[in-house]
Amino acid sequence: MPDQMVEANGVVIRTELFGDSQGVPLLLIMGATAPGVYWPERFIEKLVDRGCFVVRYDNRDTGKTTCVDYTDHPYTLDDMARDAVAVMDAYGMDQAHVAGASMGGMILQTLMLQHESRLKSATIIMSSPLSAGATEEGLSAADLPGPDPAWMEKSMSLLTSPPASREEMIDRKIEQFRMLSGSAEAFDAVAQREIATVEVDQATDLSAAMNHTLAINNSSPSDRRPMLSETHTPTLVVHGTEDPILPYPHGVSLAEVIPGSELMALDKAGHEMPRCFEDELIDRMIKLQNRES
Repeated sequence: MPDQMVEANGVVIRTELFGDSQGVPLLLIMGATAPGVYWPERFIEKLVDRGCFVVRYDNRDTGKTTCVDYTDHPYTLDDMARDAVAVMDAYGMDQAHVAGASMGGMILQTLMLQHESRLKSATIIMSSPLSAGATEEGLSAADLPGPDPAWMEKSMSLLTSPPASREEMIDRKIEQFRMLSGSAEAFDAVAQREIATVEVDQATDLSAAMNHTLAINNSSPSDRRPMLSETHTPTLVVHGTEDPILPYPHGVSLAEVIPGSELMALDKAGHEMPRCFEDELIDRMIKLQNRES
């Protein structure tokens, strides 16, 4: 189906629809700097085969969605959660199952705190309960470690100079995702090149996505755990044991504080959704949907 554009909250949001609109509504929210295409279509097709009506979209400042002048129009995770609600409204989803990856998981937590009546279930993937107060060392707290120092050093080395060409930009994105991957399976550079090429070719302004870091840092509360402990949404927390940017204890902590939640540990996975866990993840998501109903 062709792209569908949703206008709300001062931005125009690019959305894509998969499956029968009478199916089980499922909204997918991607993470920082990444457009919706990073939800693999093979993954979405499996969800459609299981009866889901899936909507993925590009967050503001990614893909074909509006790029924002952050200086004049700053925004936070609260605003991005309202974008998600606007997408739900556009497709008549009074309630929906929602999955969020990384920053998308932070947006989903914000939905749980501010718009919980709109949620049927929540699948929080490779995310963290922390937001504001991030430092150069990344998101951390007294009981939650920051990113792996070796990953930080390698990541910063890629930012020393802007890419000189489209091809170099694509190569750099592939290397960034290689650095985020764990040892659960061999890194698939061919598949990542396909996705990175789509991202680079579709983006209105690739540099605008860096506003997501500002949005996270300027959000409150800095630690959502006390408020999440009072939520009631059926929740699945999914996290890789080798995540270098949001280490595994971040996922464990979320599962510990959200009442009745379940933790799916991805053994040796990094900050990624390895294909080898895909079928199990879908089974767990469908089980969660059935638990809600």
